Amino acid sequence: MTARDSRMNFHGDVFEAKARTVGDLLDMLHDFQLFRVAGGPEWMRSDRYDIEAKADRPLTPADLQQAVKALLAERFQLTSHLEKREVPGIVLRSPRRQTGLKEAAADEKYSMRMDAGGGFVFTAASMSVLANYLSNLFTAPVLDETELKDKYNFKLAIRRGDSQSGTTWEDRAREAVEALGLRVENRRIPLEVTVVDRCERPSAN
Repeated sequence: MTARDSRMNFHGDVFEAKARTVGDLLDMLHDFQLFRVAGGPEWMRSDRYDIEAKADRPLTPADLQQAVKALLAERFQLTSHLEKREVPGIVLRSPRRQTGLKEAAADEKYSMRMDAGGGFVFTAASMSVLANYLSNLFTAPVLDETELKDKYNFKLAIRRGDSQSGTTWEDRAREAVEALGLRVENRRIPLEVTVVDRCERPSAN
């Protein structure tokens, strides 16, 4: 299997994953923020599976975490524990000035798209959503300490770099976040991590 057309869907009492790894499912439990899963065999991040499971009742989003954990325990004999670790990371702090954040209307739904200029346009996004997205941009854990509880519309406009500028992608991503008025700090942060103690390939059906 390949990553092409990989997806995860949750609707009613059915959970489906296509061409996904065990690591993908564990990442989902941490809102896809990087560095929240440790340990386990290497194949956990490379072997892809199609999974379909049906619960005995419709599940709410709050039920999904326990349901996925039970699924992984049943089909992959996965056992894990939570552990607090202190790691190098990035912290988002309250804005000096809220220049680039516009509070979303109550009826607006979350979305993220790329505009014609290459900017990332967010609609009705929380700061925790932004932190999770930035974790992938910075390839580091990102912690939201802004204390901003609303949802916002904003554009993350990362300027293009060139060989003459001497700036890295991370430099330009930081610049784009600060243009929203947020403060960005590098420091060691406490991180709750899922540590995989055991995970086995499923037997062939």
